[in-house]
Amino acid sequence: MKKLTTLLLAAGMVFAASAPASAVDVKMDGEYMFSFGLGERVATGDNFDNAGQRFRLGMTFAANENLSGYMQLQAGISQTANNGYDWGTDTTGRNSDVAVRQAYIDWIIPSTDVKVRMGKQLTGLPIDAFGKNAIMHPGWGGRDGISLTAPVTDWLDVSAFWLRSGYFGVNNNDTDQSKKSDFFSAAAAMKFEGFAVTPYVMYGAIDASATNAVPGSTDGGYLADGNAFWAGVTTTMTYFDPFVLKLSGAYGTMNYDSNIDDRSGWYIQAKASYKTAYGTPILGAWYGSGDDRNDYARQGWIPTNAGRFHPTVAYCAGEYGLYDTTTRHNIAGTWGVQAGIEDVSFLQDLSHKFTVTLWKGTNSDGNSSSLSPVDYMTYSDTAVEFNLVNTYNIYKNLTACLELSYIIADYDKDDHAVWAGRDDWSENGWSAMLNFAYKF
Repeated sequence: MKKLTTLLLAAGMVFAASAPASAVDVKMDGEYMFSFGLGERVATGDNFDNAGQRFRLGMTFAANENLSGYMQLQAGISQTANNGYDWGTDTTGRNSDVAVRQAYIDWIIPSTDVKVRMGKQLTGLPIDAFGKNAIMHPGWGGRDGISLTAPVTDWLDVSAFWLRSGYFGVNNNDTDQSKKSDFFSAAAAMKFEGFAVTPYVMYGAIDASATNAVPGSTDGGYLADGNAFWAGVTTTMTYFDPFVLKLSGAYGTMNYDSNIDDRSGWYIQAKASYKTAYGTPILGAWYGSGDDRNDYARQGWIPTNAGRFHPTVAYCAGEYGLYDTTTRHNIAGTWGVQAGIEDVSFLQDLSHKFTVTLWKGTNSDGNSSSLSPVDYMTYSDTAVEFNLVNTYNIYKNLTACLELSYIIADYDKDDHAVWAGRDDWSENGWSAMLNFAYKF
């Protein structure tokens, strides 16, 4: 509580310093998030009953149009995640801690149009067809680094970044032993009449045990020093508006110096929509490469670093994502088809979205993996998810969202030897989540 009080006092000093005579203009933004949910997790049969919240406060310090700074604080950090905390668990004061989610400056290189952002920021790879990015999603948590954006012509913008992830470990001054991984990326956003395409590449200099990495290894970090490379593209066609088609795909490979657990994989995504006066029908599909051999699980998966693939709200994260019911974020090892309709409205300020999604696996055998069938689906595994999302704008800045989901699971018991002795491993799942968001 002392930390929170100190920060509030500091914020008051900022306001006091931002008098009309000050050379810096201060603007604030923020978000309160509340989530209440219950249900039964697919495969495990475990019941859950969640109630929690999250608060974010951002401040922009603008000196002029060429220079500004931004800081975003988040209050309510759980002991296992940075997305909020459960009501009733703040018995030690740990959940009332305040963390810095973003802290960067924006500036323009003099006599150019090149924009530079330095510091902890929400930066990642271009958005895929289903939203987010399955390799490195930009909007989850802040990353340390430098990003640049420059307009070249009226139809071409180029961008690049250098990001570093890891932790302060032994031999920190030795780059090779620093336990930090560096990522370098470049992208070209090209816009034409009715068509846009953004190709990108990224290289990763991997250091063993660097955290904040999800390459598929069981320890949540990298197994050894090595190198990684990704290449992808995302496109949007609006020429036949109101018909919109989005396509994306990527390939990635990771090679460790010790030649252990090398992996490479790819994915494609496609999503079409057609806006009408009654709603927007959607049809989408995806394919993520899986394992073709049984010597080590996930060698056929595309490597990722905090990537996110969320086509549904129960098998994956919800619309607001304060809670995950199954915590699946990876596209690798699955393929699927989705049909539905969104932006349906019968009453003012109330809209609905309904989807049916088929999930199938692309892994040849699950016996080499200790992961649940949710996370490691084989050719024989199937799941069908029904989602109904209802969004109501109570006020201009206050929104309520009710998510209703049901998952029918059909996992092949012979393909998951580790789970063969469990009676609840093939249970269906359901969830009901009520969220409130106040943004200002």
